Amino acid sequence: MLKKIIVGLLLTSSLFAQSGIKNFFKYSTAYASFSLNAPRYQDDRFAIVGGLSTGDLVVERTERELKPDFQTSFGLRKIGRFQYEAKRGVKSAGKGGVWYDGSEQNANESSTFGPVKGWEYLIKYSEGRQWGNDYVNQEYWLRYIGDWFIAKVGLTELGLEDIAYGQGDIRVHLTPEALGNKLHFSVGFKHRQHPVYGFDAMILDTTWYKGQWWAFAENAFGIDDNRWVDASMLDEDGNFIQGESELLEYRNGQWVPIEGAGPFWNEGGEYWGHDWLWRDELGGIFAYTDREYFVYHFPGMLEDYIGGVKKNIGYQSETSLVLGIDYYHYDENWWIHTWGNWLPYHYGHTKHAYHNAAYYGDHLDQKLEASEFQYKDPMWMSWNDYDVGAIFGVKIKDNLGVFTEGRYLFYWERPAYDVKFGLNYQFVGF
Repeated sequence: MLKKIIVGLLLTSSLFAQSGIKNFFKYSTAYASFSLNAPRYQDDRFAIVGGLSTGDLVVERTERELKPDFQTSFGLRKIGRFQYEAKRGVKSAGKGGVWYDGSEQNANESSTFGPVKGWEYLIKYSEGRQWGNDYVNQEYWLRYIGDWFIAKVGLTELGLEDIAYGQGDIRVHLTPEALGNKLHFSVGFKHRQHPVYGFDAMILDTTWYKGQWWAFAENAFGIDDNRWVDASMLDEDGNFIQGESELLEYRNGQWVPIEGAGPFWNEGGEYWGHDWLWRDELGGIFAYTDREYFVYHFPGMLEDYIGGVKKNIGYQSETSLVLGIDYYHYDENWWIHTWGNWLPYHYGHTKHAYHNAAYYGDHLDQKLEASEFQYKDPMWMSWNDYDVGAIFGVKIKDNLGVFTEGRYLFYWERPAYDVKFGLNYQFVGF
């Protein structure tokens, strides 16, 4: 819903006047692209499917399905160009400029200030596959820079980093003339909505460990466990024969009892002559004992289940104090553009907002049991969220230059970053 609102704002906010339409979209750039890359090579897989009793292994070979990497992108952007940026567009493409293709990581897209006042916006969407991992990256924002304030609404999703949030940001800003109008300070509030972060399975859902785990597994996963018995362990009346099920090991020419709990049967290392097998929703057997299911299948099923619980809870909301600083300097020989935003105090509006996640972290740091945790009502909480970025370039000679740029975002203890270092040298005199 938030994405639709933002896109709608971008497309309709200037429709109050005919001239406003032209000005709103003037100097904007639209792009679309598709790229395809050969997949990373992987050898075929081999699996042992038989030979346990005979000693002669039966091997099955499975050819890997190698899917290519790809990226599909489209976007619409109107962001003031800083002096260190090369001009882009059809007219200059191949003549000193470059095309937009959606693969760029333009660090200054995350800066607080732009070089011009007025409306700026970004619609940026890409989906693809990288080393076998499918992802969706998208970013939408609309920003207005006035004489004394900044307002911004946006939506960001970074698929590979698993970070997603919507935001509304309003601040007052100050640009001291005594500092050459190069330094910008801002203070205000940022409202964010985000998925559930910072909570673990112990408190998001207690049913899986506060009752019989096998009953939970049947109800939560739609599977079934059925008892089986070993007929040789029953007497003529159908009663289990006790005391004759000790597990023995042939060692040093004699049979001796096996020490320890035993890896496959029941705790205590005993073969009881009965256990439970597990069937999937289609009736197929995928585990022949409780222990096999508990060790090899239950953890993965539980992880998927908790992921569904998180998704069903929905987006959480919080409002944060935000302090920002930006610095920009440019001349022909060197330039620097840096920015940073610090969010030190936050008010959580919903039960699973991060104020409770931070409180839960403190709870665990005090060595308290997860099951003892009690959610707090909406409240202010202190933790450090921040994002920083920098672009720096030096023109050493007319034909030699070095540069670096990058950005780092740390929200809800989830990092996302990209960094570039480079050297440009143009051969002359040939």
